[in-house]
Amino acid sequence: MKNRKGNGDCVNVLKRIGTDELRMIYKDHIRADFPRGERRPLFGMERLQKAGRYDCYGYYRDDDLIAYACYILTQNGSYALLDYFAVVPELRGDGIGSEFLRGLKGNVSAERGVFIEAESPDSAKTEEERQTRERRICFYLSNGAERTNSKCLLFGVDYNILFLSTGDAANVQEKERQHHAVETLYRELYGRAYGRLCKPYESHKK
Repeated sequence: MKNRKGNGDCVNVLKRIGTDELRMIYKDHIRADFPRGERRPLFGMERLQKAGRYDCYGYYRDDDLIAYACYILTQNGSYALLDYFAVVPELRGDGIGSEFLRGLKGNVSAERGVFIEAESPDSAKTEEERQTRERRICFYLSNGAERTNSKCLLFGVDYNILFLSTGDAANVQEKERQHHAVETLYRELYGRAYGRLCKPYESHKK
């Protein structure tokens, strides 16, 4: 558990959450915050959590949830993939997301870092959608994430892969192993469906 000062006299508390709390967040928040096509089945999340490969964190103010995040861990625990990250609608734009992400960086159990899927602005269908995607990427970059050369065509959607280091600053060797780690993570996650649902690739576009 980790406390951070919020607005006024409020204290925001970050804590790792278990299965019962995950079910409540899924029912009350994930269903509302993410479209059906982006929602992982709850039983799959619970199965991964039972196996020790799904970390979930809540950010609370006076016992009320104000933000949440879920990660999928690689089998060796070196890396994680950010599965969900959201602030409750009424508090978005107040800096809660940045505060929460900074706290998570020091708590998530991935040894090396976290990969983040961000929809590519290049494949946006409208200017409004492109700007929304660029703002999302800028949010992560402004909070310590870095661009990688990895991309992924996942369920037909093109994603840029960002990386948030949880260890020492990424060196050349770290950057070279990142794409292999991305491929490994997706292979573990999708098994036999890998290649049909998920196609990681490298892009050297600057």
